[in-house]
Amino acid sequence: MGQAPAPQTPPPLRAREVEQFAYCAHNWLLARRGVDPEGDSSRRGTAGHKAMGESQTEVEEGKRDYRFAMSTTFQFLGLAGSATFLTLELLYLRATAQHLILLATALVLVAASAALLVLALLSQRKYRQQQRQAGLVPGKLVATDLAGHGALLVDKEWGLTGRPDYVLQTPGGQVPVEVKTGKTPERPHRSHTMQLACYLRLVEAQTGKPPPYGLLTYPDGAFRVEWDDAQRGRLKELLGRIRQAEASGVADRDHENPGRCAGCARRDACDQRLA
Repeated sequence: MGQAPAPQTPPPLRAREVEQFAYCAHNWLLARRGVDPEGDSSRRGTAGHKAMGESQTEVEEGKRDYRFAMSTTFQFLGLAGSATFLTLELLYLRATAQHLILLATALVLVAASAALLVLALLSQRKYRQQQRQAGLVPGKLVATDLAGHGALLVDKEWGLTGRPDYVLQTPGGQVPVEVKTGKTPERPHRSHTMQLACYLRLVEAQTGKPPPYGLLTYPDGAFRVEWDDAQRGRLKELLGRIRQAEASGVADRDHENPGRCAGCARRDACDQRLA
């Protein structure tokens, strides 16, 4: 008898798919069938991410300019201090011809340091203002996909892939940030929370350290999402439901919310819509 073929491992789920399924299982199925999203909200989201990515690039350039100016300022101050010390030493030895040159050099270096310090502070003010206007969370940037070139994170254990909008380094570890450009809700939508939970797990798998939390940002505020046992359980349960839907090929609408249907980007192609 021939040997039975080994069961094939299903392809990993994308974090975006998980968000679609959490929004509506039938929406996810339509996306799987190749139905493209329609409406202005999808286009606004893409344009908003692109604009934010451009702002983030400018902010990071501003940070580099600030660090360079501050570093050069302290180097000049160090040289000025050395020149001043030599001036005093030569004065003590009564070598007047040399001390005037050194003193003038020290004064020039101090003036240059002051000018660089002003430029550094202006650069800092500018990039912080850009950061606030763009709605970017302050912090040390580790990775970004806002401009569409982020590295793909993979978790083979949970069967997940995804690209967080950006990741920040904090004292407690790396924090993924997911950007939403639509209307700011009173509390984060479940579908958005589940998408961020995917990124929390992906960062954990990549770094080997659980992230302290994740951030969901909206135009008028941000929400902190904890990465705890309860959140892990919710994500695992949802992934299990998606795998069942994959196996059966069935994923019916799983809500009774007409407003959700009205805002769905695949509404026109849906045979189960409520609105």
